Amino acid sequence: MPSKSTIVKIGAVAGLGTGIVCLVDGLLWDLVPVNKYQGMFWLSFMPLILFFMREPQERKYLGNMLVSFVAGLLWGLVALAAIVVLAPLGVVPLDIVIDLVICGLIVLVHKGLLGGTPFNAVACVFLGFAETLGCMTTSFPLAGQLVAPGTLNGLDLLVVFAWGAAVTFALSWLCDALIGKLVFKGKAPQDTPPAGGGNGPQ
Repeated sequence: MPSKSTIVKIGAVAGLGTGIVCLVDGLLWDLVPVNKYQGMFWLSFMPLILFFMREPQERKYLGNMLVSFVAGLLWGLVALAAIVVLAPLGVVPLDIVIDLVICGLIVLVHKGLLGGTPFNAVACVFLGFAETLGCMTTSFPLAGQLVAPGTLNGLDLLVVFAWGAAVTFALSWLCDALIGKLVFKGKAPQDTPPAGGGNGPQ
């Protein structure tokens, strides 16, 4: 078990790496002249949030997150089809199909049937599902304004999520590298997990 001072050093160095990557990311979002996703910077943080909620944090899990998010987008399309078909029947049948059936199936399929596959990141499935319904059925916040439903599509959401996943990978790698060089001098203790979420110093 590392000492308190070592834990503080890890946090400080990881914070430095995180700040550097987020700064570069933010500048790219703000300064690239042609960027239709400029107002969606906040949404690109979703992969980062989900990655750091997982223990242990391993960069290889980002692949699971990405394909599971795509699956969530497809579940969202199923829900949209249900809305088109069932809307004339009222909200109760619609809620039963979307909330009970589809949400229940998402957990059954991705936690149960596909639990041992790359499609097992249930939180990312639900994120893709929710974002699809959010941008296709309600006004969506973009660049300080509410845009009309359907302005963004699943491909737009996938691009933003993939970008966020790439930023998360870079952030994790840089944090591990800095911690290995500055805290452990290239030799991390065997019982200390890498704070950046990767495979630790090599």
